[in-house]
Amino acid sequence: MLRWPTSILMTLILANAAVGASAYTVDGVGAKGFSTIQEAIDASEAGDEIIILNGTYSENLVIDKSLALKGEGGAVVNGSGSSSPLVTITSDNVTLEGLTFAGCKNESFDSGAVLVLADGCRLLNSTISASTGNGLCLRDSRDHLAAGNLICDNRHDGVSVISASSSHVMGNRIIQNGGSGISLVSAENDELVRNEVGENGEVGIRLARSEANDVVLNEIRLNAEDGIYLLDSSNNMLVENEICNSRLNGVNLYRSGNNFVLNNVISDSGEDGLLVVGLSNDNTISGNVVHASAINGISVYGSHFSSFSNNEIFQNRYHGISLRENSSSIVVSGNEIYGNTMYGISLDGSKANVIRNNDLHDNQNGIILAYSSDTVLELNEVHNNSFGLSMEFVENVIVSGSDVHNNVDHGIQLKDSRRSKVWSNEIHDNGADGVHVSGSENVVLYSNMITNNSEYGVQLLDLSSRNLLMYNTVRHNVYGAYIYEGNMNLIFSNIFIDNQNFNVRDNDENRWKSNFYGDYTGRDLDGDLIGDEPYVILGRRGAVSYDPIPMTVQIWSEEKKGPLMPETITASI
Repeated sequence: MLRWPTSILMTLILANAAVGASAYTVDGVGAKGFSTIQEAIDASEAGDEIIILNGTYSENLVIDKSLALKGEGGAVVNGSGSSSPLVTITSDNVTLEGLTFAGCKNESFDSGAVLVLADGCRLLNSTISASTGNGLCLRDSRDHLAAGNLICDNRHDGVSVISASSSHVMGNRIIQNGGSGISLVSAENDELVRNEVGENGEVGIRLARSEANDVVLNEIRLNAEDGIYLLDSSNNMLVENEICNSRLNGVNLYRSGNNFVLNNVISDSGEDGLLVVGLSNDNTISGNVVHASAINGISVYGSHFSSFSNNEIFQNRYHGISLRENSSSIVVSGNEIYGNTMYGISLDGSKANVIRNNDLHDNQNGIILAYSSDTVLELNEVHNNSFGLSMEFVENVIVSGSDVHNNVDHGIQLKDSRRSKVWSNEIHDNGADGVHVSGSENVVLYSNMITNNSEYGVQLLDLSSRNLLMYNTVRHNVYGAYIYEGNMNLIFSNIFIDNQNFNVRDNDENRWKSNFYGDYTGRDLDGDLIGDEPYVILGRRGAVSYDPIPMTVQIWSEEKKGPLMPETITASI
């Protein structure tokens, strides 16, 4: 069965109805037809057209048949002084075109100056203004088109859609209303496209208990609350909107899941650019430009299972992306995050998140994790920030495959952290330490290239213990590896070479085993790649440690295929 689009069906219906239709004229005095619009409505039949000439008509209209009302030369309907809507439509397939509806006294929140209670109606190129309630209300109906209208200066919402579906609100100016510009309540499958929604007293576009709606290519600006607000709404598409100068948030998803926020420009928000809060789960946030927010670019509170990918997030007052209050199972990938006053990405009290393949640069700090666990950070480029990557009070965090370079302070910092792994990263040209570990236990530094840092390649302090350094290359730093304070650490099969002041120092009791030291001068008479004399490691106040089996060649093959060392050597303490 061939299924026609709704808009085509409406056109065909109206065209068929027009066959044999009559045309009536309303001029206010009856010289060219009828003196009142209601008289013409009552005299007409379904399919007829009523032409309304220039003038002001003090009427409250009820349209109970399929008619087309068209204004010519500035026709204004301003009501008779009653609290009824200026127009109440109870019949399907009514068209209002080229009319002005002004000064309605109806204050009901589920009504409007123009109230549509039937299906397939059209409001075209008209003005609705100065109502004490809503401007246009579409209620308990479907398949409408509102296009090319000016809807302004109404006390409540500009457009209110209540339990209506499959309607199209397109190309309208909806400005300076006291409530929301457009409000959808219990609505589904509606399209809001290319509207200008600005300077409204509440939200620009509001969706409550609504699903499967498309909000596309709208200009949403200078609204007194959020630009777009979703409450208990799901499966909606927010695509290619320009949302600027919202007094609160650019986009606010509250208790709303399975929505798509794609390719929007969100700027100059008074709070967050995008706020995801209250168990707003399974949302997809991709391709957006978010900048100049007064708080964070993107904030997530107590929400899960969403993805934030390929966004450009910059010049926000605090963080680029912030995950807080036990937000979990979130993937942050492919974003460029730069120029934010504090952190590019901040995780606080969150767990089981993935931060992957992001470019973070020129923020105060690149990435910070605090009181967070079970997080994976991989394939990120973190550069030209103050701190690169800082982890404080974290557990079971993995940092891998990342390029951390040219940060003003430490490249990677772990403070009071447990059971975390830093492996296969390039950590270079940072202004302080490459890797800075304080008060941490059971941290594994594995197979990292740590080079050209302005202070220590690796530093352990503040009773850092039971950590493992294995298969790392520590080269061309001002200082190589320094265990300032900490014991029971194992330093196994690393390369320490060409560091400016020293390759290694150890102030405490730690286990050094099978490392290659560029300044080792011992011999290898039996050719087993192991030095015949131990390597002496000095510390402060006369502390001395030893590597009993130093390697006489660099650990890794030139092809970087793996370690070159005797099979008898193990990493056990």
